[in-house]
Amino acid sequence: MRTLLNLIALFVAMNAAGQTMVVRAARLFDGTSEALRANAVVVIDAGKIIRIDDVAPPNATVIDLGDVTLMPGLIDAHTHIALHPGDAEQQNLRETPELRAIWATVSALKTVQAGITTIRDLGNEGAGFADIALRDAVARGLVAGPRVIAAIRPVTSTGAYRLTGYSPYNLMPPQAAEADGVGEVRKQVRTLLAQGADVIKTYLETYEKRGTRKDILTGTMNWSQEELNALVEEAHRGGVKVAAHTYSDEAAQMAIAAGVDSIEHGLYLKEETFRAMAQKGIYYVPTLLVYEYWRDGKIFGTPSAETKARLTKTVEEHTATFRRALRTPVKIVFGSDTFELPGTNALELERMIAYGMKPVDALRAATSLAASLLGMTEIGSVKAGHAADLIAVAGDPLSDIQAMTRVVWVMRDGMVIPVK
Repeated sequence: MRTLLNLIALFVAMNAAGQTMVVRAARLFDGTSEALRANAVVVIDAGKIIRIDDVAPPNATVIDLGDVTLMPGLIDAHTHIALHPGDAEQQNLRETPELRAIWATVSALKTVQAGITTIRDLGNEGAGFADIALRDAVARGLVAGPRVIAAIRPVTSTGAYRLTGYSPYNLMPPQAAEADGVGEVRKQVRTLLAQGADVIKTYLETYEKRGTRKDILTGTMNWSQEELNALVEEAHRGGVKVAAHTYSDEAAQMAIAAGVDSIEHGLYLKEETFRAMAQKGIYYVPTLLVYEYWRDGKIFGTPSAETKARLTKTVEEHTATFRRALRTPVKIVFGSDTFELPGTNALELERMIAYGMKPVDALRAATSLAASLLGMTEIGSVKAGHAADLIAVAGDPLSDIQAMTRVVWVMRDGMVIPVK
């Protein structure tokens, strides 16, 4: 019933869109500045920010939020919205894409209520076209949720990303768009673009294939350099960016040479690799917390002793890698990957700060820098001409990052979305 009431309230707010309104708060973080601005008002009309001022214009509808911090809606650059709590493999085997789409709709509401107004969804894990269906439903106002940038499914070589451990006689649901050779790679990218993909995701390596080190998550290379070059070239020709799932430094070097737009996870990268990324304008999306959740049994169930030992070592080395990244000019962007815990995305910011990032840089990583990675020029900052994607949190996130888990008000595209 609560969800139904929230949706009804959303539709009422949508009908009121187009009226000039003012949002007032005790503090404002604009997505780029070093400090908070006191007692600012944000003037909004037709879903756009008109200006930031000190006083409200006459005859405007005023929303006075009081003692909160107003800021841009957060952008989570690495999600899987069509997964839900429970065994991910069984979701692929036992649930229809239609049911998965309904789960995604429920998770989308929880996500936007937690202050995430835009997500980049990097593969729907065998849920058909659930991600682009959700994207279009949100854009049309049919359901409440974040703006969705959708990959549909990753592109990788044959057998590199699949359900494992089953008889080869059993036809498993596809996890990826498989391609081998330059020609097939180009065709798969073109197919995804024709189907409506907003971004291309590729796996350079997967943990199912172990490398020479047995104590960490690692894998063998899925692509030749020529195949990866073709993938990136074709995606860029189609006007979309490429996100590269990468663990090892070797794979990152291939991704850099190919000119991908972001490296996801990047568990074991060297400092000079981050410097090379910075030089080429390639972003780093570390997704720190998901590996800790995996290690601790909060997702995927309780790991075996062997897997837990590998994950423990991986978390240790991933943390060291993140700290190396902080010593370089590489642009670091917020991505949670916490697909089984919708609405907890902002906890990733706590890990980023715990491992050495400045609070203001963490907030930028989830706002203006994330918008830059996505190539979206009208979100991520509280600025005249930008979309009215705004959230309010109880407290001052620059002094207490846990304030980001206390979202009390959300607006996306000028529409107020009730929070719990």
